[in-house]
Amino acid sequence: MKKRICMILSLILVLSLAACGGAKTGTQTSQTPAGSAAAASAASSAKEEEPAASASSAEETAGTTSSVITDAVDTDASAGAEGSWTRQGMFADEDTNLFMVQPSDDEDMPGWYVGVLLDEAMYGGTIPEEGASLHGELDDSSEDGTKHMVTITEEGEDGLLFVFEGGETYHLTPYSIPEAAFSVTVNTEGFGEIAYAKEGEEIAFDDEYPSQSAYIGLEGPETYTFAARPDEGYKFRKWTVNGETISKDPEVTLEITEDTELIAVFGPKGTDETPVDLDQVTTLGQVLGLPDYGSASYGKRYVYAFEQDDVIYRAVADFPEEIADAYYALDWDDEEYETKKRELIGQLEVLRIENLTESAPSQEEMDALVGKTVQELFDEGWYNSGWNFEDMVLYMNHGIYSFNLGFETEITDYSEFDEDDLGPLVVTSVEYTGLGDLTALSDEEAYGEEAAE
Repeated sequence: MKKRICMILSLILVLSLAACGGAKTGTQTSQTPAGSAAAASAASSAKEEEPAASASSAEETAGTTSSVITDAVDTDASAGAEGSWTRQGMFADEDTNLFMVQPSDDEDMPGWYVGVLLDEAMYGGTIPEEGASLHGELDDSSEDGTKHMVTITEEGEDGLLFVFEGGETYHLTPYSIPEAAFSVTVNTEGFGEIAYAKEGEEIAFDDEYPSQSAYIGLEGPETYTFAARPDEGYKFRKWTVNGETISKDPEVTLEITEDTELIAVFGPKGTDETPVDLDQVTTLGQVLGLPDYGSASYGKRYVYAFEQDDVIYRAVADFPEEIADAYYALDWDDEEYETKKRELIGQLEVLRIENLTESAPSQEEMDALVGKTVQELFDEGWYNSGWNFEDMVLYMNHGIYSFNLGFETEITDYSEFDEDDLGPLVVTSVEYTGLGDLTALSDEEAYGEEAAE
């Protein structure tokens, strides 16, 4: 079954263009320019279920998408509509071409916002009432300056008759968004792009608007093929599903039967996947060829995080003053910056190598935090990176680890809420979400005895 989330978001973009008088504005995914050209690309791929948004993080996209769609198809809205026309919301024909009609809330542009998403075309604009119909011009988002005259009339008990003058006629009925039984989120780690297609369809990358993330809502089990392509200077490394490596081939076919988080992992060319005997490592240069997961200097220490055999490690090395001075004196604009940097840090003496994957907190340790206040966690070195009051979740970090914390509160008005109000909140659940800043060290680790002074 065709997935409609991207199509709906594309229609919302059309409406936003209409509200701005055709100005080139709108949301954009990673590496995708905003504006009508991007909207046209989104429209052409929507019937192939291209990604709804970058998620950046998937958890942000899900919440944001839900509220945006609700606002865009609010069937109780009436602002700006003065007349006999009443039918509004989302409509579709038997070929699932999508149409959206909403009252204008812009006093300078009275009438009705209308968005249309056909096979490979998008139209949008604000058109006025004429008696018992809507009649006016819609802008073609894929052809700059082109306008199309349309007439919309009521049909049947709740449908619409939509006519492009001199063109096609569409018979429409109300449309609602199918509820997904489960979903797939696809993201990238490193520099590259993804593409995907349902079983039986041809997979293709979009050279003009490459995608780094995708969301697919499914009503039942389906099979999809996913492909990854690295950017120049990088190579594809592997696919992971829910954190586990499933393939090192750039194209993989999966039967999706449950909520799935798929990540395409890329790394710089020149990295060496040959295993290193970590017990024999004495200098940082011995692991610099392994896939890099971040590095940083902290006081008297230099930290380098890397992966080997699907396990994340970090090496903590001594960072003597003479090498530190030379390191900080490097010129970022120097074409040989990376080479000179690696020559310097490669000399560093490794003090210890930590297995970060195995040291992740156990469920028992996390359950022990339930009932504590957020202030107690702050006192233990936790810090907050955000919150979501709709889901009653705090996003918090402790050392190198990231967590979602459920909480309870008697606060009902969050408009004035800020970080100073977090302390009294009581933790009700703790979920480990993965590794955060892999290079983080405590002051004591970074500065030794000097930290106490």
